[in-house]
Amino acid sequence: MLKKLVIVPIVAIIIVLAGCEAPKDNSAAIESAMSEAKNAMKVANDAVGAATAANKTAQRAEAMTEQNRSALRALNDKIDRMFRTISRK
Repeated sequence: MLKKLVIVPIVAIIIVLAGCEAPKDNSAAIESAMSEAKNAMKVANDAVGAATAANKTAQRAEAMTEQNRSALRALNDKIDRMFRTISRK
């Protein structure tokens, strides 16, 4: 019984300490991961820039559409006034 109380915790401690080894030098893997992260950030920034440009283009198109609608309304009003004037004569 006493052996189990002593041996089991010691084996457990050895297993835990074996799992806590100092990490090996994998600077190549770290460099590769950093490079991939930088590339991902660049792609993300490019996507944000493209989305911003698309948003500006859509806003300009919306403004032009509204301007065209206003111009058509004004033209229709003018034509209506012309026909009313012509029909009176």
